[in-house]
Amino acid sequence: MLEKLRQAGNAAKDAVTKTTVLLTDLNGDGKVDEEDARIAAEWAKKQAVSLGNEAARLGKEAARSNLAKDAATGAVVGAAIAIPVPVIGPVFGAAIGATIGAYRSLTGKTTASGATQAQSQDSHGELLKLQDLREKGVLTEDEFQREKKRVLAN
Repeated sequence: MLEKLRQAGNAAKDAVTKTTVLLTDLNGDGKVDEEDARIAAEWAKKQAVSLGNEAARLGKEAARSNLAKDAATGAVVGAAIAIPVPVIGPVFGAAIGATIGAYRSLTGKTTASGATQAQSQDSHGELLKLQDLREKGVLTEDEFQREKKRVLAN
């Protein structure tokens, strides 16, 4: 019985060794050596660079979002308001302002992006006026199309 246990143990050891070589022998020479470590390090470096580039891209994209702009605007206002208040201070004021700015952005309240919303409403109103003028015969179809392009370009 003891001999069978030794054989099973040796078989398990051989299986683990073969599996380890199979998984870590990256250059296919049948052994795990410094060359395999170098290959693994190069792969890890490429992955780290790729991950860093993706994180930078996502960070830039997030910074351009209205949420980030509104939070930053709120932070500046909160910090400025809180400077004369010794209990709160500018750091805590900035945190409160950023939270309020983010909340307003997420709930659609008036924010830094409100200018875009107001501009869109102005464009809609102007297009309705142009359509009315066209229907009354004040503008020709060509004039209407030209003015419509101008409004939509802005």
